Amino acid sequence: MLLLFVVSSLAVFAAGAPSASPHIPALLDRSSAIGDSDPELNLDTLGIIRRWGYPAEGHSATTQDGYILELHRIPHGKNEQSGGPRPVVFFQHGIEASSSNWVTNLPSESAAFLFADAGFDVWLGNFRGNTYSRLHRTLDPSSKAFWQWSWDQLAEYDLPVMIDTALSISNQTKLYYVGHSMGTTTAFAKMSRDATFRSKIIKFFAMGPVATVKSIQGLFHYIAEYLTTVETILNIIDHNGEFLPHDWFLELVAKYICGIEQEHNPLCQNVLFLIGGPDTHHFNTSRVPIYLAHTPAGTSSSLVIQFGQQVRSGNYQMYDYGSAGKNQEHYGQSTPPLYDLTKVDVPTYLYWGQLDWLADPTDIQTNLLTKLPHIVQNNHFSDFNHWDFIWGLAATDRIYSPIISVIKTDQLNVAH
Repeated sequence: MLLLFVVSSLAVFAAGAPSASPHIPALLDRSSAIGDSDPELNLDTLGIIRRWGYPAEGHSATTQDGYILELHRIPHGKNEQSGGPRPVVFFQHGIEASSSNWVTNLPSESAAFLFADAGFDVWLGNFRGNTYSRLHRTLDPSSKAFWQWSWDQLAEYDLPVMIDTALSISNQTKLYYVGHSMGTTTAFAKMSRDATFRSKIIKFFAMGPVATVKSIQGLFHYIAEYLTTVETILNIIDHNGEFLPHDWFLELVAKYICGIEQEHNPLCQNVLFLIGGPDTHHFNTSRVPIYLAHTPAGTSSSLVIQFGQQVRSGNYQMYDYGSAGKNQEHYGQSTPPLYDLTKVDVPTYLYWGQLDWLADPTDIQTNLLTKLPHIVQNNHFSDFNHWDFIWGLAATDRIYSPIISVIKTDQLNVAH
């Protein structure tokens, strides 16, 4: 019954729906809908960092397939001089996100500021297609060709060039990796296939970790369930290969994920909360407009479909091109290759939430916990959704401070 309603509603809305903007709107445009009382609504990541008195640097890295990625760096704390080389901590955002995730709370609550003040050289990555990484050597983001990638390419090309850039500029050979959501999906994938990449990661801190997604709830569950109508749905959520849902589409889905009575909740109608789980009241509510002004930040429709494929298959695997022949052409086999988590032998620290719709507890318990060979800590939070790891106020004491202690202890052990 729900399927029939959704499909018929999509058809009705599609006939009279306004066309989507060809690009993710600028921060200024998105913030205008929620007021302009806070300057951070109109600042980019580097602007936010500088606003709080921290040093900020922007760097670029070009992938083998031509995407130009923008990295952001806080080389030292607010009240420190540059000094000599510091341990590098590299932060990688999740789906529909950007480097802003790590700085959009107050300095005493934001991971990037806390780690910089703790004595680390902080690097913030940006995957292709988001607000900061929309350049290519030859392709324009208004073209479909620009968006022809899934998260396989983020793992294969984006992660290594960003890691190598951070290490080179910081004059280091190894770093500590902190990932959230797709920042863990891609890291698991790359480490499962590349021993050289693994050798550069001292420890891996995985927050809201995602590999298999068979049990997820929310938006991706619905996309996967209705893949039989994928052409209809893609006509709505796809703009030349970019995943950019119309507001009315989000409102429609929000009624079924969040409930009719909550359809006007601004959190509920934001794609991030349709993906990650219900409001757990961990946020500083005065900062919510800042989160929503900077996120979602853009991604490809193929990436979203890949997650949908994995909901249906239950596998942690590469993108399925839809036929044995096309898969044979891309992979040399009729089915997409699987990623082998047993090869990820980097010391791993897991942080996952019981209320997380994307990094679902069932998937973590049946897959990550049984296959990862070197889990140092398994941290479970009964009251966290997917976004509490980056925006929740409890993350400072329960996640960031413990990670800082682990790294400092590790550095002391190396020194002695």
